[in-house]
Order: sequence, then structure tokens, then C-alpha cells
Amino acid sequence: MNILVYATTFGADLLSTVRYLETKDGVQVKVILDDPESFKTEPIYQFKPIQSELIKKNLIRSWSAPRGFKADVTIMDNWVPLRKTSPKAMMLWHGCGWKGPHDVEEFKWLHRELRKNWGDTMQPNPDFIWQCYGPPDFKHRTEVSGFHPENCKLLGSASHDELREPIDKSEVQPFYPFDVINRKTLLIAPTWHYGEVFAHWGNDEQIFQSLLDYADQQGINVILRFHDSYRYDKAYVKKIKTLVAGYKNTILKFKDDHPDNLLDLQVSDILLTNFSSIASRYYATGKPALHIYPVKHEDEEFMW
Repeated sequence: MNILVYATTFGADLLSTVRYLETKDGVQVKVILDDPESFKTEPIYQFKPIQSELIKKNLIRSWSAPRGFKADVTIMDNWVPLRKTSPKAMMLWHGCGWKGPHDVEEFKWLHRELRKNWGDTMQPNPDFIWQCYGPPDFKHRTEVSGFHPENCKLLGSASHDELREPIDKSEVQPFYPFDVINRKTLLIAPTWHYGEVFAHWGNDEQIFQSLLDYADQQGINVILRFHDSYRYDKAYVKKIKTLVAGYKNTILKFKDDHPDNLLDLQVSDILLTNFSSIASRYYATGKPALHIYPVKHEDEEFMW
């Protein structure tokens, strides 16, 4: 079987699924992604390398599978190729998130593009499946997102399988500038959806500084992970970078520069987030997660 992975963000369940598929006899996988060379510099690629060919995404590869590779199945995590790239397709959505509503109206572009390439996914369709993480996800995709129940399969989470595996921190120490073996590590990973992280409580920069000061006083490492940098105001990004530069036990990562977070999830001891989908993966580690309620009032109109 030939599997073509058409990745918007190559990481999390998509990466774990590829690693799983590579254990199967007779399965060949090729991955189309934005920047293969950048991904190869990621710690996860060096720590747990994959064998599948990584191919740079371009306009031609939005229309067809790589030359000489006859794909049986295309696995997507978000965007759909412009043309049908294989007889069958699987959607492995890029996060089990807290944001919504992911209803038929919000997904009308997705239904349209899937229909164009693989047929109507709102009706029983033998050429398409939507991967569901569990019963609540299945319920949402079938009752809210509009996908027919016969097309939705309860397959669980490949990345949760990996996150439950114990990790020897000494093996990943080379990928961090501070001591992750003898010091506790706090992972701060907010989503972009609500803008500045603490602004609803006061001055975001001052609160971040107080938090980093406290962590420094307690002898705690901080991994500060933001979403893609382009989703934030340029001035805000500059302020955060300037602030973090003053703390030797804090590192700053943006998703567009550091797309994979598996090692950060495993090496950290606690997660601080608002309503980011990273929390749904962190729960699998069994370690504590602390949520920041992201708005001042429960009835703010963009809260679903």
C-alpha cells in the first residue's frame, strides 16, 4: 500500500501515524510538507527519525502525487489537495481542540473540496474516512460537523500512544539549553485564538514578566511555546522575544519555526495553557495541566 501524507502541519498525530505505518510490511509513505529541511532540524526528527521521504510542497504537488508514486490513500490534516491524488482519502484533523464550532457552516469549504475530489462525505462514502479520537469527537463530527457516521472511524490517537511511553530525559538533554534532568520544567503553551495571553487580567507583558520571575526564583525551567508568529501582532512578538532574552532558563518557540512539540510535552512537568488543543495531548502524559480562563466574561460572543 502506498500512502501519501499531504500535511499542513507535520507533527502530533500525523507524525505519530507515519511512524506507526513505517512498522508495517509492504507500506510505503511519502510526506508532502512546506519545509522538509527545516523539519529535519527539529529535535524529534533527530531523536526519533522517520524513514519516509519528505517532499517540499509546491503548486504542482497540490495537484498530483509525486511522479512515479501511485498513492492508494491520501491522509490530510487540514487542507485538501486541489485534485484527487489517490482513490481513497482519510482526514486526520490537526487537533482535538477547544475552539469551535466546527459545524457544517464553518466547514463548508472543507465539504466542498472533499466532495470535488472524493465524493460527498455527508453521505455514506466508501472512498473516505474521518479519523475520530474518541466517542465525544465522533459525536461532534457526525452531529455538528456533518460527516456521515459510516465515514467516521474511532481510531484513537497515535500521538497519545507515544506520549504514554516513558522517556529518559538524559537522552533528550542535548536538545535543551538548560538542565531538564535535575530541574522541573514548566511548559507554557497558549493558543493564538484569544490574542494576548493575560491581557484580560491586566498588562500582558508585566504579567508574563512576573510569571518568569517567579519561575526563575523557584529554579524552574520554562518552555514558552506560541502558535505561528504571524498570527500575533509584530510588536507583541518583539516584546515577548525581548522579555525572554533576559531569562537564561527560558526558551521561546513559535510553531512556524518549531512545528513539533512532542519532546516538549514529554520533558515538561506541568502545562500552563488557555484553551489550546495541546492540552488534549498533554492529558495523555498523566501530568498536571493548568488552564487560564481566556476571557473576562463567560458570555463573550466568541466563546462557543
